[in-house]
Amino acid sequence: MKEVVSNRIYQEFSEVLLKNENSTKISQEAFGIVSNWLPLGKVVLEATLIPGENNYILEKKIVSRPLFIKDREAILSDYQEKFSFGPADNNICFLCTSTAEDGHFTEEEAEHLKAFLSEMYIHVERMYLGKGLQKAYITQKVTGLPNQAGYMARVIAHVKKSSYDDYTSFYFNLRGFGLLNYEFSEKEVDAILKRYGRELKKRIDEGEEVGHLGGDNFVAFIKKNRAEYFLNQIKAIETYGVYKGKKIPVIIRATIGVFDLEARKIHHPGEIIGQPGAALNYARRKRKNVVWLTPEIMDEIFFDKQIYDGLTSAINNGDITTYYQPKVNLETGEVVGAEALVRWNYGGTMLAPDAFVPILEKSTRISELDFYILRQVCQMLEERKREGKTVVPISVNFSKRDLEIPNISSRITDIIDKYGIDKDEIIIEVTETAYSDEQERLLSFLRQMRDNDISTSIDDFGTGYSSLSVIREYPVSEIKIDKSFIDRADLTREDEAIVGSVIAMARMLRLKVITEGVDKCEQVDFLLRLGCSRAQGFLFDKPLCYDDFSKVLDRGRYEVTWAKKRK
Repeated sequence: MKEVVSNRIYQEFSEVLLKNENSTKISQEAFGIVSNWLPLGKVVLEATLIPGENNYILEKKIVSRPLFIKDREAILSDYQEKFSFGPADNNICFLCTSTAEDGHFTEEEAEHLKAFLSEMYIHVERMYLGKGLQKAYITQKVTGLPNQAGYMARVIAHVKKSSYDDYTSFYFNLRGFGLLNYEFSEKEVDAILKRYGRELKKRIDEGEEVGHLGGDNFVAFIKKNRAEYFLNQIKAIETYGVYKGKKIPVIIRATIGVFDLEARKIHHPGEIIGQPGAALNYARRKRKNVVWLTPEIMDEIFFDKQIYDGLTSAINNGDITTYYQPKVNLETGEVVGAEALVRWNYGGTMLAPDAFVPILEKSTRISELDFYILRQVCQMLEERKREGKTVVPISVNFSKRDLEIPNISSRITDIIDKYGIDKDEIIIEVTETAYSDEQERLLSFLRQMRDNDISTSIDDFGTGYSSLSVIREYPVSEIKIDKSFIDRADLTREDEAIVGSVIAMARMLRLKVITEGVDKCEQVDFLLRLGCSRAQGFLFDKPLCYDDFSKVLDRGRYEVTWAKKRK
């Protein structure tokens, strides 16, 4: 009786497969018949693709695709029975899961299942693997343009017929493309992207290529004598989106990295994408629309990489040093605090923060530096207290990128507690931001710092995104007025009105105020007149190494020579 059932099931299975050349499209129906007889819960196709003369596959690749799921809500065992067919180096496997609790098939069930899979293998190998799967491997799904694998294969084919020297390589990113999601449905955004891809293809000539790496990133391989034309074309391309049945014009602009290829400078085909990609990253960082990769820019990019890669060893080797710039009471000359700043001894040259901090802030790598400086400051304070010497509150800067780290407030608190530092001896300085997601993280962080009794300060107040509303909304202990407000040859009534209103509001809210960048006696007089009695700047001292700063702390104050100069 079992034999009769198996023959009938096998016949039904085969008939379903014959309905369509591409058997994977109807695999759910086919294996559904089998699952009524065998405890089959899931089937996944796993195929090994290898390079060949007649395809675009560049290297051995394993791809997988689910063929059948009996019940998407069911919880199946993690165990999968593997059934392999074809040669060892280019085989097709089916990973099958039983609906039994342990996910296993009995020996008899496995034998029956293998017969069905043999039939599926014939169909897949003949009708699907050679066409659909290979095409899927080299094509970007949304636009139908070549993906990275397909693009590189086609480019290499062109180079074999010609030379790198004949081409210019582009890497471009669509500016603000994500905002279209607020105007159109997800499906329509994909349709816009597809139309954009078609527009790109219209702008290339025979022997040229465009590719879609995914998302809003595209590449192009263009003949040098047409590079300027193509560049001007992709700066802004008009297409349309459909909203409520109406066509809405959509102009898609791009940030573009460009690299003129030279055979003697191409050491690996990947540079066809990598070099213009470096130019694109540079353009985005410098907020430029187009950047051609030049030797000078390459040197700058190389420097950035050296900084990024060399941070850990620089810390371990003692090349990263903490400097301190005193904060001074303008009326008495007393040292009331200091800001911890960083210097990097880079091959004998002492780099200021502006040279390397922006590079590290591209990622949360900056946190390694910021936490290192915090530990250095805490260690310094702990040593001075142990020796019975005077200490003052020290401000330590933390980047906005640090706030992306889970439990950052706990990590800061743990370090302070580890060294036995009083909470009022550390001030965490942060910069305000315009972006809503960053604002939420910043607000949460400031609240946690407040709850842990750790003082916080808004750095560079009044520049960029900072505003008077920050004083009201953010639970900070101090605001630091940016030097741009007082860095003028003549301070006017307008300056006095602006700075004065900030100081007055802060005092009403019981916030401390300090001004940075003070280097003239006239600025001291201006600030004292407005009620700000604390400042830092070159008028008192530049950032000092610890030995020099220690002498300042031991002395405790500066002579109020700026008052004498005012007279």
